[in-house]
Amino acid sequence: MKTKGSLLWVLDHTKTSFGRRRLKKWVTQPLMKSSEINARLDAVSEILMSESSVFGQIRNLLCKLPDIERGLCSVFHKKCSTQEFFLIVSTLSRLDFEIQALVPVIHSHVKTPLLQNALLEIPELLSPVKHYLKILNEEAAKTGDKTQLFKDLTDFPIIRKKKEEILDVLSKIQLHLPDIRKQIRNPSAEYVTVSGQEFLIEVKNSHKSSVPSDWVMISSTKAVSRFHSPFIIENYRHLNQLREQLVLDCSAEWLNFLDHFSEHYHPVSKAIGHLATIDCLFSLAQVAKQGDYCRPTVQDNRQEIIIKNGRHPVIDVLLGEQDQYVPNTTNLSGDGERVMIITGPNMGGKSSYIKQVALITVMAQIGSYVPAEESTIGIVDGIFTRMGAADNIYKGRSTFMEELTDTAEIIRKATSRSLVILDELGRGTSTHDGIAIAYATLEHFIRDVESLTLFVTHYPSVCELEKVYPEKVGNYHMAFLVNEEERSEDEENPEFITFLYQITKGVSARSYGLNVAKLAEIPEEILKKAAHKSKELETIVNMKRKKLKSFAEIWKINDSQELKKWKSMCEPEDERKDGF
Repeated sequence: MKTKGSLLWVLDHTKTSFGRRRLKKWVTQPLMKSSEINARLDAVSEILMSESSVFGQIRNLLCKLPDIERGLCSVFHKKCSTQEFFLIVSTLSRLDFEIQALVPVIHSHVKTPLLQNALLEIPELLSPVKHYLKILNEEAAKTGDKTQLFKDLTDFPIIRKKKEEILDVLSKIQLHLPDIRKQIRNPSAEYVTVSGQEFLIEVKNSHKSSVPSDWVMISSTKAVSRFHSPFIIENYRHLNQLREQLVLDCSAEWLNFLDHFSEHYHPVSKAIGHLATIDCLFSLAQVAKQGDYCRPTVQDNRQEIIIKNGRHPVIDVLLGEQDQYVPNTTNLSGDGERVMIITGPNMGGKSSYIKQVALITVMAQIGSYVPAEESTIGIVDGIFTRMGAADNIYKGRSTFMEELTDTAEIIRKATSRSLVILDELGRGTSTHDGIAIAYATLEHFIRDVESLTLFVTHYPSVCELEKVYPEKVGNYHMAFLVNEEERSEDEENPEFITFLYQITKGVSARSYGLNVAKLAEIPEEILKKAAHKSKELETIVNMKRKKLKSFAEIWKINDSQELKKWKSMCEPEDERKDGF
């Protein structure tokens, strides 16, 4: 899976495969209790601050480990080879020995309970493993020879009996050799093995007449012929049957042996889990070292997200040292302002800002340091987001339908302890409907759900909610500069915008979409036409607003003299001359 550009990519400095899987689980399932979060933060802080060499030694142990978690699963399901089993058991046995040697140092130099308990429990959990290593014949395990796998056959009576039977037959065949020498009158004759055929009696072709008629010729060359006597034929057949049976018995005993080992699956698995946790804590400590990261203050039963000069963790890493990410501050509190309505030009950094708040919250609840000067996070029970645009062709749902389906799901599930992030809700339909949906939905979150909410919009009408709920809602925009120097009065060109990427109080009345079109290198003649049309539409809208305002003012007039005065002001000059 490609992770570049994700939060996992920023956090992942793990040394083991099982540590990486554990970290992924941490990212997808943040903690909900401050005691558990602070236990992780304490451990990360200790790794960061400690001057003891014990942490370096443990990190070195992790660097050498194969994927013992996956290997243990393979053993449990009896899918592993003898080679794989030996690798896992010898690795676990070595870990047991090496961590056992560090126990006195761990007692004296490791202070945080999470780290100390995990490290001290590992030798105890792995202690049964040594027994299984002693049983195995290393050479046979590495070559996959199950018939020679077990050193001491005391615990394997079936294999021992079969091997004794084989030795009996081999002994009989050897005792038969003097009879063969007599029959072929060759006192130095020995058994030979050719092409896998054993116990062959080799006779020169010139002496073939001495071979009894009931012997069976197996093979021959120009110089010699090779035979089996009836005694050898019978016993060799029996020997091969015993050998085949031995292979079957050894395979069955191997599976029983794995079953027996699997009785210790849970303690061994717990030990590997401890190692994975330690690997993740080292990884988070490595993250905390990069740039200006701080330890977040995490609190139960507090509805607040306060971040001083926070940065987007992913973009911060991608930009690197030269092109620093512009930091932004966030103050959301259930007791005060808990909803931010964010406007601003396209490409001004609105989406990056709201993602930054969400990611810092997730990092804090994982137990990680966060990219900010200071941070206080009241634990959230969920982060609900509706961002981006995508349809669902298979289900026959448009982009707008997908957007509303997601929003409906958020409305059903979000609580007052949630963080809700909605990005440009209502953009997929007509302006009036879009504004209505955005306004009504946001008001529901303000009034009924009471969650901490970040709401990005291009609809100025939605910003009027600040007047309705002044204590709960704040209007913000991403700051920018409009460069008017390049435009002359008569030119119909789009403005040139300089983005400041800074969250600022107040509403941005325009989105400056034509600026983005200019950056995208839309042809000049199209931009000029668009700028002209934009100005024309803006003039029409402003006239309509002016008329509505005037109508509202007339509606309030009760005095006839005032009404006549207003009428004379509004009449065209030529009509007044004609007496109208």
